[in-house]
Amino acid sequence: MIFYLGLGANLGEREENILSALEEIKKIPGTKLLRVSSFYETAAWGVTNQPDFINAAAKISSTLKPEKLLDELQQVEKKFGRVRREHWGARTLDIDILLSDEFVLKSERLTIPHPYLYERDFVLIPLSEILPGLKFQPHGDDVKKVSGSPADFKFKFVACVDKNFGLGNAGELLFKIPEDLKNFRALTLNNTIIFGRKTFETFPGGVPLDSRRNILLSRTVKKIPGAEVVPNVPELFKILKPDEKNFVIGGGEIFSELMPYADEIFLTVVDAEVEADTFFPEFADEFFLTDEKIFSGDLNCAFKNFRRQN
Repeated sequence: MIFYLGLGANLGEREENILSALEEIKKIPGTKLLRVSSFYETAAWGVTNQPDFINAAAKISSTLKPEKLLDELQQVEKKFGRVRREHWGARTLDIDILLSDEFVLKSERLTIPHPYLYERDFVLIPLSEILPGLKFQPHGDDVKKVSGSPADFKFKFVACVDKNFGLGNAGELLFKIPEDLKNFRALTLNNTIIFGRKTFETFPGGVPLDSRRNILLSRTVKKIPGAEVVPNVPELFKILKPDEKNFVIGGGEIFSELMPYADEIFLTVVDAEVEADTFFPEFADEFFLTDEKIFSGDLNCAFKNFRRQN
């Protein structure tokens, strides 16, 4: 089942609260974060004598029933100090279930679609970014896009896979194709590359790649000469720059962690089936093919470019 969430915060480190909440949502059993909107700053709604909010929308899939999902989301709110003292009052974090692709529900605890959905521009505008075709009439509220969302970084993924989307086996890449390596270098040169420890271990000579900003995302590695090391995704966002091209190059866990924030995917798909224990994450429902070039060599392959659906 697909659910659309609204997130908001107007106390503490607002952007950081939402970024960290997204990572917590990933941990909910049976739940997968699929997409996140830009961040918007808006005046408080309902009770107006309080600080401005940062608002965003997120798309998730979940096997949980709606009220069980609500329980889990409220636990996330509690982790960030949410206390329900006043209706529409100030809060460190607020998460609402806005819509579902399967459920229309009205109970004492939960109504889907959200009863105020079409009354709030600060909900509708970010939601329209991640729900193509959403039709609504804006109310003219002061809703201003601001920086801080993972969507700002427009992550570009680069990988070489077999026809089953296998990436690697026993810590090794499946393929080393000269044309693919040339394509990889042309894409990433003079840009930022983001990778995990296992991918770093495949680098020639065990050193960061030249003429690129190297960022290692790892909970265990503390320092690598010539690279920046961050322990988690929220810390990664703190050091990235939206005006740079940010390429995610693997491995499988890093691709899965950052897929909700991907904007473009460059895949070299080799016409072969190879034993693999690491795979590129599923993405078909969120992206569309924009370009494809066939290369015939020792191994036939296709260079495919996908973009996220708007």
